[in-house]
Amino acid sequence: MKNNIDITRMPTKFGFSQGRLTPSNQLQRFPSEAWQLEFSHAQKLGITFIELLTERQFNKDNPVWSAVGRREIADVCATTNCEIYSICIDYVIDHSMLDDVSRATLNHVDDVLVAAADLGCKIVVFPLLEESNLDLNSVNQFVEIFRELSVCALKYDLTICVESLMKASDLVAFLERVGQDNVKAVFDTGNRVIASDGNDLHAEILRLNKFIKHIHIKDKNSEGQNVILGTGLVDFRSVFSALRDIDYQGPLNFETTRGRDPLKTAAFHMSLCEFFKSEVREL
Repeated sequence: MKNNIDITRMPTKFGFSQGRLTPSNQLQRFPSEAWQLEFSHAQKLGITFIELLTERQFNKDNPVWSAVGRREIADVCATTNCEIYSICIDYVIDHSMLDDVSRATLNHVDDVLVAAADLGCKIVVFPLLEESNLDLNSVNQFVEIFRELSVCALKYDLTICVESLMKASDLVAFLERVGQDNVKAVFDTGNRVIASDGNDLHAEILRLNKFIKHIHIKDKNSEGQNVILGTGLVDFRSVFSALRDIDYQGPLNFETTRGRDPLKTAAFHMSLCEFFKSEVREL
């Protein structure tokens, strides 16, 4: 039975991927020179959380990796009224979870789960791309891996969210085979619009439906470049209409380009999403 909650009238919780509120020529990076400052920026902009990042290559200076560092993250969040919500494991993009005889990658993943639990995270994002690409050739192996990881995550009250470029129907089949309530999907608007060759994101969201636990907001152009929201291929009106239709009530995390001024760009991106959310309210 469909609930009576009008999600278009609920306040939106916005998150930003770590590093996107700091000037840089590198799109995905940990802002080691100013990571604390991003939380202050978040507070001023009305951002709910910063999605923590563990990089493609292990960085011992990332505060996630030490008890002292995690306490500092918690203290900064408490001071700035930011939640600790999600963490993304970019390490698996460059280090295969499949060709992992020594279990070095899975040991790294285990360490992230422990750190996430200590921080009080709710969501752990697995970008299954490049070296850890989830496709029809690797699906059987990944089913076993994520069944195992779900048991560990459950002990820590964590939800695993898989990001994949598989067709929505194939991703649903994968998640159904894993068959664990704490293994869900990330829907990344920019990556999906490229992977689907411009196909209808509305239909993909409806197909994934209850499996979508987390949203990454971004826009991309026909060359696959991350661009200012509304200037690329993503039809955000259609996206927000679909999110309304599936009663998605989670936050929106921005993995967006920074523009010339990261904070002004962030404010624009949030206002654009609020605009389209209000637009679909009347449909």
